[in-house]
Amino acid sequence: MSHTISGKIFQLRAALAAATIAVAGLVTGANAAAAQAPDVPADRQVKQLPRQQLSGPRFGFTVFTGDVADQRDAAGLEPIMSQFGWQFETQIVSLSSGNQALMEWVVLIGGVEQDEFNASLGWLTGYRLENGVELGVGPNISYSKDSRKTTTSMLVAAGATMPFGDLYVPVNMAVSMAKGGPRVTALLGWIVG
Repeated sequence: MSHTISGKIFQLRAALAAATIAVAGLVTGANAAAAQAPDVPADRQVKQLPRQQLSGPRFGFTVFTGDVADQRDAAGLEPIMSQFGWQFETQIVSLSSGNQALMEWVVLIGGVEQDEFNASLGWLTGYRLENGVELGVGPNISYSKDSRKTTTSMLVAAGATMPFGDLYVPVNMAVSMAKGGPRVTALLGWIVG
């Protein structure tokens, strides 16, 4: 049975990798088409607006499942841990419609309330609609000082960035698909933009 689950996880990871490449191709293709097609009517051309840097602090928690949750329990640790960090976000393409193609680096330190030190770095490519709804995918690498192990995973994240005057509040959920079971992370933060 574990081979069937492993096979399905591999298929899911392959599909997510293909989706990431497809999104990157669409963004690149849209830019190339806009630059090379002057005969397209002005109201139908892609308009690239100035890039914004939308970085800021993030805090939340991660819930462990599967074998990792069992291993944490055996070590006397809870299957949930706090997360604190910083998200570095750059708009790759910002369209006049308000939609945005994004690239994000998320650096988190987790488990300090349980005397742990877990560091992770995620790199996501994503897309945000004019209403703030967003979706992103990308790789993640984590290190635990207690186990002295480095693990890798694939992230799928979704959420919304809500404006409150000059303050933006991102709320995101991410599923990290890794060996030992998926991990679910919820993060909240702010951006002054």
